[in-house]
Amino acid sequence: MIGGASGRADPQVGTLGWRQVVSPWLLAIAGGGVDAVVLLGFNVLTAAQTGNTILLAVALARGDAVGGTSAALSVLAFLFGVSLGALLLARGAANRAPALPTLLIEALLLLGLLGFWIGVKPLDRHEALGVIALAALAMGLQSALALHLRGPTTTYMTGTLTAFGTGLVERLQARRRASRGAALDQAGGQPAGTSPWRSGLTWLLYLTSAIGCGVLFLHFDVLALLVPAAAVGLVVLLQLQTDAPVSKQARRSG
Repeated sequence: MIGGASGRADPQVGTLGWRQVVSPWLLAIAGGGVDAVVLLGFNVLTAAQTGNTILLAVALARGDAVGGTSAALSVLAFLFGVSLGALLLARGAANRAPALPTLLIEALLLLGLLGFWIGVKPLDRHEALGVIALAALAMGLQSALALHLRGPTTTYMTGTLTAFGTGLVERLQARRRASRGAALDQAGGQPAGTSPWRSGLTWLLYLTSAIGCGVLFLHFDVLALLVPAAAVGLVVLLQLQTDAPVSKQARRSG
């Protein structure tokens, strides 16, 4: 992932350019917003499954059946979303915009979640579980998509912060070696031309979105989900715009 743990450059970056860079940032806004809203609404996480696993463990330790059920459902729905996203991306690998079906399903899930939450308020226990499942399913799809884009992770920040910290150290070491006459692109770790700041900005956007959507939820309730839905919608538009340059390249190669 560029800025992530794999350290491999994406061969499509030269074709997609800035869209390849911006898309994970928009998805980070979506991930942070969904997590903040669902956490405030139901005391469970749907994107950051590391923290959600701890919530599940604590609920089981306490004998909290309600909390345990919510967390377990979130984990399962997230896993299903990841699997579905991986399947969709693999089947669309030969298409001009392979990420588009996954993005469209995520956007529809978020809009459906918004409509369902508004339409059935106040939610009973089973309806609340439905909201949690839809949100976790959408975030699972997004996690598979972020891996496909080879950018920073957008639903859990532990890996993103790790990439930022290790990448920053590697970049500083590379500069030091370069000052001693070694080539910068031979300095191990991240490939030349990548930057740890991409991961750092991803974390910052995730944090900012979580704060903003949390404030919006406290004042405007579920309408706060419009922010992550809009962010995913923008990524859909970016993916649609990649169709033209890829088509031209295909015609040249043909």
